[in-house]
Amino acid sequence: MPSTLQQHTVSTLHQLIDLLLQLDSLTYAQPLPILSGGSLSGHVRHIAEFYLCLFQGLQNGQVDYDARKRNRLLETDNLFAIQTLQEIIRNVEEIEEDKLLYLKAAYMAEGSLLVQTTLYRELIYNLEHCIHHLATIRIGVSALTDQYSIPHNFGVAPSTIQHRQSTCAQ
Repeated sequence: MPSTLQQHTVSTLHQLIDLLLQLDSLTYAQPLPILSGGSLSGHVRHIAEFYLCLFQGLQNGQVDYDARKRNRLLETDNLFAIQTLQEIIRNVEEIEEDKLLYLKAAYMAEGSLLVQTTLYRELIYNLEHCIHHLATIRIGVSALTDQYSIPHNFGVAPSTIQHRQSTCAQ
């Protein structure tokens, strides 16, 4: 049975897929002034590629987010992006246990640093990273039009949702 972390990850990625199903490819890839000329698709690619790096790292024991492929097809074809996100969801659902991994971080001029981490820790990181980019995507979509259906908590961190609920309950 999937963990709560896996369930939340899958649910969040499904929210993104539901939005992408509403967009045509032109809107998906359109540069938006409110995003400093960036596109919704650039954020989707970024989210997807971080998850892809995690699952690549699961194969060899070393996660390297700097080794993203920067696949332009993810930025131009929303149907390909949906297929990629569905593949990521399948990978998340297949996780059976936490595993020891190493994170390669290239923050220093003199080279990379290897830091011990775990699959669940990196899954949490990717979920938080995804939610952060969903918040930006929400801003971009809202600037386009109000014709798109976006869930109330799209791009909102779980801790913020809990805080809002506890504040409203008081």
